[in-house]
Amino acid sequence: MYIVIAGGGIAGSGLASVLIERKHDVVIIEKDRERCKQLYAELGVVVVNGSATDINSLKEAGIEKADVAIGALYMDNQNLTFAILAHSFNVPKIMVKMRVPEYLEAYKIAGVSVVCNMIDLFKNTILNELENPKVRIVTPLEDSDASLVMIRFPDTEDSEGITVAELSQTGPFAKNCVFAGIMKERTDRIIMPRGSDKIYPGDKIFLVTDRDRISKISAFLSEMENKREGEKPFAELF
Repeated sequence: MYIVIAGGGIAGSGLASVLIERKHDVVIIEKDRERCKQLYAELGVVVVNGSATDINSLKEAGIEKADVAIGALYMDNQNLTFAILAHSFNVPKIMVKMRVPEYLEAYKIAGVSVVCNMIDLFKNTILNELENPKVRIVTPLEDSDASLVMIRFPDTEDSEGITVAELSQTGPFAKNCVFAGIMKERTDRIIMPRGSDKIYPGDKIFLVTDRDRISKISAFLSEMENKREGEKPFAELF
């Protein structure tokens, strides 16, 4: 894809680095001339020295052919202006980093497809790490109370593992919880789960679930680890 990023700061450059590794065509628009030189030297990325809120800079960056436009500027009013201009060029997907939640509706009106709320992301990440350390939130699902989360299936004395069908009927997994994927511990290969697939200690499980269930799953995993000391197979624990 052809991607235009507004801003070559930490967020913009970090994102550009990953996108380049994944073989996307990336152009960064950055006002600071020295930063432009640094970005080119470090990443080999195409950089336009100019303002991402200036229509001529956007044209120089090739905004007319962009598949995605990403606002990674510090201020919301700048990202909003960038989004409006990108929308005027009919960019199919516009994504922005948002600092102030009050800008959300304005971003939607401006045609933004994806808004990354930095304050909520920071707050939710910290709270989850403090309160539910057994569950890693991968991403919240837009306009809902659900999130895609990842858990590591804990060690048990049952070397035979447990099927997805069995686990989906156990404890907090039996309600408001959808199994989305399993990353096998031995191969790092992700499979789309079926009821007969086995889950073994160390496997990472991707789930879609709601906020209340996250704390229940975290407590359940802690309980599993505590009960492991009793040296009983998983099937006999519950």
